[in-house]
Amino acid sequence: MTDGRIWQVMLKLRVFTPWMVLKELNPPSFLRQYVKERIRSLIASQVRAGILQVLNEDPPVFGFPGESVERVYRKCNVCGKPFIPVQDSDQHCSSECEREYRKRFLEKKRREKGMKERRRYEPWEEEIIWRTLSEHGCKTAVLQELSQRLNRHPQAIRSKYKKMKRKRRVEG
Repeated sequence: MTDGRIWQVMLKLRVFTPWMVLKELNPPSFLRQYVKERIRSLIASQVRAGILQVLNEDPPVFGFPGESVERVYRKCNVCGKPFIPVQDSDQHCSSECEREYRKRFLEKKRREKGMKERRRYEPWEEEIIWRTLSEHGCKTAVLQELSQRLNRHPQAIRSKYKKMKRKRRVEG
């Protein structure tokens, strides 16, 4: 990958982050780290020479004089607030928005599968889970029987048991 090719991509993008240039170049995996270093080196030399400007410090956004950082903004899928993505896959402005998106997504999937709302475990259910799994272990047959008895998914029961064990270890 030559500096000339990297420079062509920068000219085409006008306002960019290093990952945007890397994505556009799409090098083979064995050259990826080498190309990243070439991009960083070229950007640093162009900033020192005054050809490129740092438009945003964190995350780093570079551009030509007179360009605006607004070109790299994305709109958050949850709150609608504009943000600068740190990497290509970023769709949310914060970890709170990402958690909210996941929560909504999982709830939607639950409804599509015909599952009811998540419900808390009653104390008597927790007692049955603890007593049964402490005695017999998390064997498939035991989990299947408990899932039918409590009308819950076997994985949910196993997960609840693990949480209960952790909680008792911390308390005890």
